[in-house]
Amino acid sequence: KCPLKHKSNNRCGTLCVATERQQSSSRHAGRRMMLSRSIRLLHSNKALVAARSAGLLPSLSLSPSNIQNETTTTTTTQLQQYRTKKTKTGSRGSRGHGWYTLYRSNRGGRHLQGAYYDRDVSKLQSLNEEVFALGAPEFVYLDISVGSTDEDNNNKDEKKKKVGRVVIQLASAALPTTCANFKALCCATPSPPNSTNNDEGDDEIGYLHTKAHLIDKTVGIAFGDVLHNNGISGKCHPSISSPSTFSFPDEPKVLTHCTQGMVSMLSPGVHSNDSRFLIQIVDDAPHLDGRYVSFGRVVENMDFLMENVVKGVFTKRGRPTVDVKIIGCGVYEEGEDKVAA
Repeated sequence: KCPLKHKSNNRCGTLCVATERQQSSSRHAGRRMMLSRSIRLLHSNKALVAARSAGLLPSLSLSPSNIQNETTTTTTTQLQQYRTKKTKTGSRGSRGHGWYTLYRSNRGGRHLQGAYYDRDVSKLQSLNEEVFALGAPEFVYLDISVGSTDEDNNNKDEKKKKVGRVVIQLASAALPTTCANFKALCCATPSPPNSTNNDEGDDEIGYLHTKAHLIDKTVGIAFGDVLHNNGISGKCHPSISSPSTFSFPDEPKVLTHCTQGMVSMLSPGVHSNDSRFLIQIVDDAPHLDGRYVSFGRVVENMDFLMENVVKGVFTKRGRPTVDVKIIGCGVYEEGEDKVAA
């Protein structure tokens, strides 16, 4: 008869045939599902028997009621531990089982802990001390003023201006070219930017009268644009290379940025060091290692920079809203007096 219970005793055509096939396929699907359930139950029973034979589970009868009770209680947890005993979690990338737990307990791999999770700062600091201990120590100073310095408003701005002397130790024995360039730029006496005595052929350049063009409170303070005083360019001292050359190549990066106060060349690329430099204000900056050549460190009056420049100067996208200017620089002798901050 027709499966759709039509009145006719014969089949009604293709519609009835298709309907019968659909019903038969659904019956076969139900049988396959029941078979898969039986297979999974058989595998679980085998795993349970293996775990019990290994001594991981207590010996109980394998009746269906006992097996069901065991799988729904603490036996399920023990069975899962037995199944995952041979595969240690957390070693298969970020999608491995238990990766977040291992990450929080500091037992994950390098891909879970970050690029610098195994950085030994104390060891790097000891290596920096060994580098600075090479040869005779050399020091330079920078007299930095914070606040407006316009001569027309001396009476108004003199109270707001703060001046401090920052002393920098140079690693001249390990980095002779970089330290010689920095020392020569500190000893130079260029004319003020607005002076009428500037000649077109005057090539004297130096750090005197230059300003801080960038203050990144998560990295450091950038100085040293001797050409335009805005950070877009720089030029090394003519004694380091030819007068027509603006930069000099990199020296070995033997000093790391693992301490507050490290002084580094702020180069725009590889082998392109000019006059721009950076004073680090954070305790550790591993992302600067291998990129910038560090050649010195601040040994005196770092607190002046932190209190009056980093915390006391408001910036707009890193640009200071007041003048942070170098009003004096040169070679520092130990017997010299400090400028009152």
